Amino acid sequence: MSTHPSVRTITPDFARRTFLGLSGASALAVTLAACGEGGGGGGPQAREEVELALPTYAAPPEVPGGIVSDVEGMPVMFTEPFQEYFDSVEAPPLSGGEVSTFQVLWGAPPRDKPDNEYWVELEERLGGTFAPTLVAFDTYNEKMATTIASGDIPDLLFVQDSNAVAAKAIDDGVFADLSEVLAGDNILEWPNLANVGTNAWKASAKNGHIFGVPNEDPYISQFPAIRWDAMEAAGFDEMPEDAEGFLEMMTAIAELGELHGKPIYGIGAFEGRAQAMVEQMFRAGTTWQLDGDGNLINIIETDVYEQVLDFQNRMWQAGVYHPDALALASQGNQAAEMFTNGQSCIWTDAFQGFFGSQILNDVAELTPGAEARLFVPPAFDSGDIVVQRNDGYWGMVAISAKAAEDPERLKELLGVINYWRAPDASTEARFIHSGVEGWNWDLGDNNELVGIDDPAAQADRAALQWLGAFKSPSYTIAENNLPYVDNFREVAETLIPLSVPNVTVGLYNEAVGANGAAMSEVDTDYRGGIVSGRMPLSALEDYREAWRAAGGDAVRDEYQAALDAQA
Repeated sequence: MSTHPSVRTITPDFARRTFLGLSGASALAVTLAACGEGGGGGGPQAREEVELALPTYAAPPEVPGGIVSDVEGMPVMFTEPFQEYFDSVEAPPLSGGEVSTFQVLWGAPPRDKPDNEYWVELEERLGGTFAPTLVAFDTYNEKMATTIASGDIPDLLFVQDSNAVAAKAIDDGVFADLSEVLAGDNILEWPNLANVGTNAWKASAKNGHIFGVPNEDPYISQFPAIRWDAMEAAGFDEMPEDAEGFLEMMTAIAELGELHGKPIYGIGAFEGRAQAMVEQMFRAGTTWQLDGDGNLINIIETDVYEQVLDFQNRMWQAGVYHPDALALASQGNQAAEMFTNGQSCIWTDAFQGFFGSQILNDVAELTPGAEARLFVPPAFDSGDIVVQRNDGYWGMVAISAKAAEDPERLKELLGVINYWRAPDASTEARFIHSGVEGWNWDLGDNNELVGIDDPAAQADRAALQWLGAFKSPSYTIAENNLPYVDNFREVAETLIPLSVPNVTVGLYNEAVGANGAAMSEVDTDYRGGIVSGRMPLSALEDYREAWRAAGGDAVRDEYQAALDAQA
C-alpha cells in the first residue's frame, strides 16, 4: 500500500492564504470530455491533443523547524514535532447536502456514525454528509467498472488512471475536464490545490487535459540500503567507485557465508528493484527513451541493456544472489524480511519502509552488530548514474462530469479536495491524517501526537481518510530514527539530481492496458532466464522479438504517435 501522506512540508509566519473570489458562475464553467453514456458536455476528447494550461504553483507555507533543501525535488524534512498549528481553510467547503466518494479501503471497514467519532467530526468539518463507497484495492477496478456502467457516478472518485477501466472512463467523458477551471491563477481559489507541484500536473495530464487532482509523488521514492557491517567484514570500508569494484565487494560478502551467527547473502530476490539498481549503474536510462534519431525505444532495446544483463549474470554466477532469488521475487515480503532479519545485504525500499516501518532500526535490533545504511550505487565507469524519476503522481481524485455541470457544486467539490490536501502543520492535515484528539491521539510532552491504543478507533480513521489526494510530499523522521537523518539526506540529495523523467509520462495509451500483462510475462521469463544462466546472453534478441510481439510494438506505436502530435 502506498498512501504517501507520511511525509510533509513547511511554514514561517502561518499567514493564511486568501481565497480569490470567482467572478460569477461562468468562471467555474468546465470543459467536459466528449460524453459517452457517462456524462454530459461537448468538449474535446482525452485523446485530442491540446496545449496544457498549467495551474499556478504556490509553495506550501513554511513550518518552523523544517529542513528545506536547495535541491529541486527534495521534499522538506521534519525531525521534531510541530509546535504550532494553523488553519488552512477558512470555512467548511460544503453548504450542507452530501458528498459521495469512491475510494480505496486498505483495511477493515469503519464503524458507522455515531460510534465512529472520526466520521462525525469529518462531516462537521466538511459542512455536510460524507457518503463514501469503500472498496478493497484488489477488487477496486472491477467495482469501478460496475459503478461506471450503472451510470450512478459518485461526486469524487480515486482513479488509478493507468488502468484500462479508468482510461476508458476518462475518454468516455465520465469525469470532468478541469483544465480551464484550474488553469493559471484560477487554481488560487483553492490554495491547497495550488501546492501541487508542476511536475505532478504535467505527468497526470492526458494529452494536455486535466481530469483530476493528482496524488503527488516525490521525484524518487526508492532508496537502496546496504549492510555496512557486511561490507566491513568483507574488507571494504567505503563503497567502491565503479561496477567492477562493486562486484568484487558483493562477491566477498557472499563468500562470508555467515555473519553474526546468521547465513548472509548479497541480494535476496531478483526482482524489479534489484534490476533497476544495475540499470542505474550502467546508465541504461528510462523505460521509454528517444534514440539518437528521435525514435522511441524501450530500455530493453538499448545497446547498454546487454551489459546490464551480463553484469547481473556475473553477480549470479559469483553467488551474490540467493539460490532461490527468482522464486523469492514473487513471494511477497519474504525478501524484505531476509534483509530485516539480517540474512541479506542489499534491499531497496521507500522512505516509509525504512523509517515508517522501522526497517533500519529493525536490522540493528534483530541482529546485534548489524548496521544498515542507504547508499548511492556506483556507475560502471565511476561517473554519474542515471535514475528514472517517478511518474510524479499515483492516481488522482476525479470529479463526476454530471456533478460538475453545476458551477457552484463544482466549486464545493474542489473545496473538499482542497481540504484533504491541507499542508503540514495545519489543523486540517492533523485531523485528516491523525484523527480526533482524545479519540485517536493525545498530545505528548513535546507537542508530539501520541496515538491512542484503540484499534477500532484507528481503523475507523484509516478506513475513511484515504480519499486519494494528500498533502505535498515531505519526510517526517521520528526521534528513534534521527541517527539516520544525515545519511538519508545525503543519499536523497545525490540521487534526485541524477533522476530523469520518462518521455512518455502523461501520454494516453490504450495498448498498455491491453498488452501490459503479456509484456511483463515475457520480461520476467527472459530476464530471469538470462540472469540465472538458464538462457545464454545471446537470447537477448529473442527476448526483444518476443516482447515486441507481445505488445511492445503496439505500445510503442501509440506512444510515438502521441509524441509526434506534440512536436
